[in-house]
Amino acid sequence: MTEPSTETGDDAALVARIAMGDEAALAEAYDRHAGLLFGSTVRFLGDREAAAEVTQDAFMALWRRATQFDPRAGSLSAWLLGIARHRAIDRFRAEARRAASRSIPLSALVGGDRDDAGGSGGDELPTWRLTEEASEALVRDPATVADRRWLQAVIRTVVSELPEVERSVVLLAYSGGLSQSEIAARIGAPIGTVKSRTRRAFARLRANLATVPGLLDVVDGMVIGGSDRHLDEA
Repeated sequence: MTEPSTETGDDAALVARIAMGDEAALAEAYDRHAGLLFGSTVRFLGDREAAAEVTQDAFMALWRRATQFDPRAGSLSAWLLGIARHRAIDRFRAEARRAASRSIPLSALVGGDRDDAGGSGGDELPTWRLTEEASEALVRDPATVADRRWLQAVIRTVVSELPEVERSVVLLAYSGGLSQSEIAARIGAPIGTVKSRTRRAFARLRANLATVPGLLDVVDGMVIGGSDRHLDEA
């Protein structure tokens, strides 16, 4: 088994302090990881109050169950995201059941992947170019809808934290559907610059998502399915 990273090691020491009842350590963990949890959950649920409650629940679980955290199994951010995911999906499914009882189509809950975290929605990513048949299948399967929506919410949150020059090329490629030559023309930069920014952006995404189950495969799918053309374009 690989050794934990420096950040994971730091988190392990932090969690050990939390397990001993150190409230300052819990506050430090909150400062370090709450942004990712809240950003992901609010994008998933589209409700800031509910997202705040889910985030608080995750950290209360950390306070009560700190001894269960194993740094060899993954990072603290992944552990907390796992708790937030379960809480958020429970809320999503409850709302889906309420919607069904009111004869409201589930597609009304799914929407068009608008960024619901506040602001102009400029950090959204596309819906992975789903076919109409695949979209209909998702509407018939709430569990699949919830899982897919959660993955997108976490990735949008991580993308939103990229440096502006890297975030812009990712969004132009995947939200705008532009090739790298089109991006270069749009932003007035050499295509070599656009390529290097794209590679740095995906390297950063991979590093940030490496310990979160399922998400690294989605990022790799973005590269394979959408950006090989962009990365290799002359």
